Amino acid sequence: MESSELYIRFGNDPVAIAKQTIPAGTQQAIGGSSVTVTAAIPKGHRFALRTLEPGEYITQFGYPFAQSRGIAQGELLTVGNTVARIPESPATAFLPPAAPMVKSGYATLTFQGYPRGNGKVGTRNYYLVVPTSMCAAETARQIAAKLEGHAEEHAPFLDGIVALPHTEGCGCASTGQIDRLLSVLAGFVGHANVVGSLIVDLGCEQTDYDRVHEALQGTIEGCGNQVDWLTIQKSGGTRATIASAVDLIKMRLQAMRPIARQSCPIASLLLGTECGASDSFSGITANPLIGAAADRIIWGGGAAILSEIPELLGTYDMLFSRFRTREVAEKFRDAIGYYLSLAGKLGVNISDNVVPKNIEGGLINSYLKSLGAVLKGGSTAIEEVIGYGEPAPRSGLSIMQGPGGDLESVTGLVSSGANLICFSTGYGAITGSAICPVLKISSTTETCNALPDDIDFDAGRVLAGESLEELAEELLAFCVRVASGEKTATERLGQRQFQVWTAGKLSL
Repeated sequence: MESSELYIRFGNDPVAIAKQTIPAGTQQAIGGSSVTVTAAIPKGHRFALRTLEPGEYITQFGYPFAQSRGIAQGELLTVGNTVARIPESPATAFLPPAAPMVKSGYATLTFQGYPRGNGKVGTRNYYLVVPTSMCAAETARQIAAKLEGHAEEHAPFLDGIVALPHTEGCGCASTGQIDRLLSVLAGFVGHANVVGSLIVDLGCEQTDYDRVHEALQGTIEGCGNQVDWLTIQKSGGTRATIASAVDLIKMRLQAMRPIARQSCPIASLLLGTECGASDSFSGITANPLIGAAADRIIWGGGAAILSEIPELLGTYDMLFSRFRTREVAEKFRDAIGYYLSLAGKLGVNISDNVVPKNIEGGLINSYLKSLGAVLKGGSTAIEEVIGYGEPAPRSGLSIMQGPGGDLESVTGLVSSGANLICFSTGYGAITGSAICPVLKISSTTETCNALPDDIDFDAGRVLAGESLEELAEELLAFCVRVASGEKTATERLGQRQFQVWTAGKLSL
């Protein structure tokens, strides 16, 4: 990386990124050439270091993200003078990556967690009130609200009594949409951060007691948690159900033996990675920093998940050498293909993932956004591609099928088993999780200073010249403290989002 006070350039890329607004007429020596910008270059935006001929592919980190319509040296790259197009991925011979590596310096790291009987380790202890459908969602929320403050009687053993209200479970075809909901509910009920659950159904919905109980059978048996059920139509209605639920939960918590944190290996961490409200610096500071932390957890024997399939468009070549097998590589292509097919059926353009604020910050198309977003996955081999909310392998890096929307993506990561999440943000996303600590990492110091109550870690220090490797060690140490009980900004602010991915739903 070549850098000055005004710009950053990676390798032989024909563009550089403005670290701050560069006035028109400014002359810079970049890559052995003298470049004069022809108009003001806003902070975070790219400008041409040489003439880019019409049809020429433009690269970032050495990978193409657009074609030029004809751009002069020193000219700002815009939506208007570029085409969001990349070349077809060539068919190349596949060579599997090196065998998984555990580095002793990381394998000996520990955190203070909650070991569970099934081998998983929790970073938190939550009691859940789980509605099986939208019909029971408000009742579940009211049950948890009635118990607000009751968790403090059991502190530090209990982190909270949390409801998972949602809009699913009925009024749609009894196919994939229902199966996805059941998979996510199973992932939460059986999550390592959960010590008990009360499941509430109305009684006549598609996801009534019989169907949900059958779907969760393996989860209930495997998690070792106390799971209770109440059906509103059989419990005397809303008021009676809430009263019964409150009494039942108080009784269960009173009977629970307090659980103490114990020393656990870092191999027990499963890191979910997320980005939201991204800017042009997200792919330069926060995302690669998260990737470096993910590498270290994996080097210690742990696991990580990369998701947000719409934000991985155009990265197949970038990732090709890292897939564990050719079959895993094809699963990734299938995941991309599924999303493109779904977008086509619904009549939407997947490039709409790039919102106006992204473009304002310098991310002029979805391919450019993807090249930065994929860096959250670090550098290790990709062991598997999993479905949305499906259990992730307990070691190595996985890619999860799922959307770029923060709430839905974070919910899927947690359902897949993430017990810690690192979330990068350019402008300042505030999303948290119902049961999992989420660390917010800002791409710039300006965002960190603008939202001091919402940001946990300032990755903008990379732009000031601090070593990304040293900051990765600092972020890893912070992850260990959070996994051991230190609260994140989203936890302090009560950001407990839960939203199941509803792609393809037809209301009936």
